[in-house]
Amino acid sequence: MKGLDPLFKRPSQLAVLRVLHYAQGPLTGRDVERRAGLANRTVMEALTALTDLNAVRVEPGPHSYQFRINRNHYFVARAVKAAFEAEDLFWDDLRKTVRRLVVPRPLAAVATGRIVREERLTGGPLELTLLFSSGRNRISAYRCWEQLAETVQDRYSIRLESNWLDVNIMDHAEFDTLWRRVEREGMLLFGRLP
Repeated sequence: MKGLDPLFKRPSQLAVLRVLHYAQGPLTGRDVERRAGLANRTVMEALTALTDLNAVRVEPGPHSYQFRINRNHYFVARAVKAAFEAEDLFWDDLRKTVRRLVVPRPLAAVATGRIVREERLTGGPLELTLLFSSGRNRISAYRCWEQLAETVQDRYSIRLESNWLDVNIMDHAEFDTLWRRVEREGMLLFGRLP
């Protein structure tokens, strides 16, 4: 028996399960559509499939049907919930990985890229900007780069790109674009930027 196969038959079903998992109460199909960022037809097909599997419950509402995840469903309770909880812990786990592997420890580590912007763990590299207190620390820590990149690839299936800076060179004009991107979309993993 492969009980998860029907639940994850299409990526849209996973997206709908994710939306319903985090919802505070039942949602209309339109609410699910907006939150999932999917077309109406795609959402309705996913909701129908998940309702047929009893992973989602449908209830009549005042103006339209409302949907809620069935938290009593065995695979929802045991696998889907655990998967979404693991997703929620990703950034904390990445932070710990960077702190553990990069020695000497940077003053700050900031993540940017499509993964941060779209909050999906797929779709491109993760760019990591590491800021050190001195050029000596930056150069010394760069020896960790290969191990860090391999660990991130192995652990999360994410390609890592990086910027290694120190407070003495961070204000150079060549890094203006980088700092604008960090300001616009950066996720501070740890530390403090000056």
